[in-house]
Amino acid sequence: MTRSITASALAVLLAFAVPALAEQPSPLDAVEADLRKSYPAVAVMGSEELATLEKGGVEVLLLDARTDAEFGVSRIPGAQRVDPRMSAKQFQSTFGANLKGKKVVVYCAVGGRSSDLASRIDAAAKDAGATGVYNLEGGIFRWHNEKRALEGPSGPTDEVHPFSPNAASLIKRQEGIAYRPGTSKLGKAD
Repeated sequence: MTRSITASALAVLLAFAVPALAEQPSPLDAVEADLRKSYPAVAVMGSEELATLEKGGVEVLLLDARTDAEFGVSRIPGAQRVDPRMSAKQFQSTFGANLKGKKVVVYCAVGGRSSDLASRIDAAAKDAGATGVYNLEGGIFRWHNEKRALEGPSGPTDEVHPFSPNAASLIKRQEGIAYRPGTSKLGKAD
């Protein structure tokens, strides 16, 4: 009798616990939610939407707001590295003449630096004719987690710089972590 009550109690507990566990956001999802709260005026673009736009021929200015070391390991193909502290005036003088009709998408590791930059350059980009300024949701970490194309100094790669040891926990494919090109367990993609 006690066993059947214990088994029944365990079954009820599991029936409620398993769905609750399944509903827990990933750590990266939680970071993204916090960033949306911190930067409510910054438009967000998902990785699938960016990939679709690029395949569809939509003109995108893709900006990587990470350090030289991070950019040196890998980047989303076509991205240009910019200083994440770039002012709106610097942005305007560097890119303003070529923004008409383009979407500007900014990314970093997860979205903090890129949200800050997107917020700062939004008005200048739109004044120069950009159709929108977006933070890439989840940054290069989500892009890497979804096994999307990355390029390094020697061509295609599966490596990504972790930004910091704490941020590295947001990378699902830990074997792809590299602080320098060619130093991860994954190495260069075939």
